[in-house]
Amino acid sequence: MIDADRRPEAQNPTAQSPEAQDPGAQDPGAQSRGARSAGSGAPEKRRAPRALATRITEAVEHVYVVFRVQLMWLGLTLLGLVVVGISPASTAAAAALVAFRSDEKVRVMPLMWEVYRRELVSSNVRMLPLLLIQLGSLAMVWQAAVGMAGESTVILALGILAAISASWATVALAALAVSPRVRDQELLVSWRLAVLMPGALPLRSLGLMLGLFAWTVVTSLAWPLALLLGAGVAIDMAVALLSSRITLLLEDLGGRRPESD
Repeated sequence: MIDADRRPEAQNPTAQSPEAQDPGAQDPGAQSRGARSAGSGAPEKRRAPRALATRITEAVEHVYVVFRVQLMWLGLTLLGLVVVGISPASTAAAAALVAFRSDEKVRVMPLMWEVYRRELVSSNVRMLPLLLIQLGSLAMVWQAAVGMAGESTVILALGILAAISASWATVALAALAVSPRVRDQELLVSWRLAVLMPGALPLRSLGLMLGLFAWTVVTSLAWPLALLLGAGVAIDMAVALLSSRITLLLEDLGGRRPESD
């Protein structure tokens, strides 16, 4: 005889228990996780404007520091009557921008004045010969550009060689300005390291030259920018592209030297 109380279950084998119908009853944490995931969108939406505001604030602060560096660079360059002042002034500007990019609290005027006095002789001895090469090469580029009306192949070749020479000297000067480890070497070693940097860092050197060329075009079209930010932006480009990379390169070379010995 079949028990009457068991007939409904036998007739409906697909009937499910309340726990099977309600997954939340089996996993109480599922409901809380769902609630958290549903409500997590609002904080993420709030974070986006805050991140954008932070980036804008940092960009404005960066421009302000470059502006102060530019003003101090102009003063120090004129103090050295341009010829003697431009090398230590550029070195001092690079030191201030390196400190700013390292998240240090920068007092631009005291820092640049201290570096300017310390590097007055050393930077001139190391950088003036390269400055003369740079200026001579730029003069040859100008003469080649003026003489291009004759479509002379020789003039074109000389112009290309002069442009390469000017670019190479510019990157070498930037390496001396932004890297204390290059400047602190003996004179001949310092020159050798500076001259080798464009070949050791070709992509960064090319990027620096393209950036400087574009910035030169912009400042020539809007001359107030040259007074307010000209040299500051140029030195900041060199710091961004070369400073940390040169440090890592020299540390790598210094670490390999004992193995070669």
